[in-house]
Order: sequence, then structure tokens, then C-alpha cells
Amino acid sequence: MEVHNSSPVLVLAYNRPEMLQELLLSLPLDRRVYIHLDGAKDKNDYGAIETKRVAEVYSLSHQYQSIRLLFQERNIGNLGSFRAAMSWVFSFENRIILLEDDIRVSGTFFPYMDWALEKYMHSSHIFQINGLSMLNSLPGRNRLFESYSCKPWGFGTWKNRWNLYLNTKPVYNENEIFSLPIFKGVNLTETFKAKWLDRFVRLNQGTDTYDLGWNYAAWAHNARALAPRFSFVTNIGFDSRALHTRNRPYFLPLMSSLKHQSLNFSGRKTVPFPSYYDAFSDFLEWGTPGINEGSTFFFIRIYQFLRSLKYFSIRIFGVVSDLRFK
Repeated sequence: MEVHNSSPVLVLAYNRPEMLQELLLSLPLDRRVYIHLDGAKDKNDYGAIETKRVAEVYSLSHQYQSIRLLFQERNIGNLGSFRAAMSWVFSFENRIILLEDDIRVSGTFFPYMDWALEKYMHSSHIFQINGLSMLNSLPGRNRLFESYSCKPWGFGTWKNRWNLYLNTKPVYNENEIFSLPIFKGVNLTETFKAKWLDRFVRLNQGTDTYDLGWNYAAWAHNARALAPRFSFVTNIGFDSRALHTRNRPYFLPLMSSLKHQSLNFSGRKTVPFPSYYDAFSDFLEWGTPGINEGSTFFFIRIYQFLRSLKYFSIRIFGVVSDLRFK
């Protein structure tokens, strides 16, 4: 892989000091690091107070490295933190890699991000660089894909995309989402529509999250994410301190084998959307394909066959057990 300048890292954290410390200690030393901490909810918010201490100690112990800290005086939530942190970091930088404190990355993650952020800087089709891939467990070649889904688990983007986000009107009518030009000529399944519609309805009802508005901004500007064939990130933050997802997603074990070896992306063409990438990814995450079902026809049939075989085996085992113990 061709080497480029090291992209700076923005870290978002709030009240998980041990997770923040582990992440910070795993960062390469050749990076400029920006750490944004949301404020404590009250004087007894010891998690937030300790997280601030961890960030200060890290900064003092890495004085030879370019590290900037921004502490909020009060708690501004997930969306508020995202907006404040991105506005802050893009006052200094033109591109950034964003990591939340519960994200863990492979050794290939940063070289991949540096390469992709350089290569797609001027592409009008790419809004962000995903670090997560749902296809990690499936056999296949090392390829790159355009995807509708801007995954928030470790991603890279640019200042001009941030400016597009700031100038994107809010989603006032969720039902008009699928009439955007980006969906023209694409055969979306009803499940895909229902899943995204539910998310945007909850967003308009006040769900405190940044990723949906960010993803919509990409769609509104006819842009997508660049998705890798392999996953370079995973998530460990599913305890009681998590904001939304407190149960470990069933698909997460698919991400357990992160890609660590060097991968050569130079010269590889990006598979344009619509591609089977989103169909397979949505099937693995939601249990049903997100675009034209023909893209995953054989995969779905095999999956259904294996499920029926499992059910049949359980029934046979039950009958045999009943006969043995009668």
C-alpha cells in the first residue's frame, strides 16, 4: 500500500475512563490527536470526571506529540458532542479519522484510512471512509465498494463533507427520503425502506444520535461511503453506560477476526452502487437484503436450507431421544 501523510485522529469520549485509556494507548505515535470529552451531568458523575483525568494524564505523558483537548463544561449529548468536536477539529484540519472510545482497530486500519482519505479526497461520490465491513466472515477477494451505509464505528471524512452536512436541511418528511436522486433506478426492498424509515422517525422524535443525520447528508448530496471488503474495527461498548445499544449485536462475532496484515489497495477499482455489498451486509445485520433480492438469491436460499436442515436435525434428535428413554 502506498504511504501517505498520517491523518489526524479525533476521539470522542464521555464516561468510560478505562475504555478511553485503552484506546489512547493503542494509537500510533505519529498522529495528531484531538480528544473531545462531553461534560459531566452533575457533580456525582464520577465516570465523566475520571475520563477527563485520563485524557489529561495522556496529554501530559505525550508532550512530544501534538495533542489537543476540548472539555465541555456541561453535558451536551451524543449529537451535540459530534457537532462541537467536528467543528473544533475542522478549524485546524482538512481531514480526520473519528474514533469513539469503545472502538478498537486492527493494525491495517490506519494505513487503509490514510490511503483512502488521500485517494478519495476529491471524489464527489464518497462522503466517508468506513472502517467496518459486514462481509468479514464471507470468502471473497479484497475489494472496495460504494455503500449506502455510513457506519459510525471508526470512519474517516473531510472538511468539505462536513460543510455539506452543515448545509443539509433536516429530514422533515421521512417518506420523501427514498425519492432522493441517489435511489433513482435502485430496487430497494420494503424491509430496507422500513428499517431506515423507522430510524429517521425516531431521529425526528428526539433520539440523541449523530449518525443518522450524517448518513442522510451523504444521501442528500448523492454520495455514499467507501466500504472495505474486510473489517478493520470492532466495538466493545455494550454495558450499562452505552447510549443506545446495550446488548451485544448478534453479528458482532463476525467482526472478531480483524484484518491485520498489509493489504494493497492501489490500483483496485471501487465497485459502484448498486452492488451486492449492501445486499449481503443488510442481510447479515438485519436478516434480509437491503437492495435487489436477486443480488443475494443463492445466499438466501442456502441460508434457508441450512436453517431448515438445523430444524430437521433437532426434530430427528428429539424423536431419537424419546425412543431411547421410553
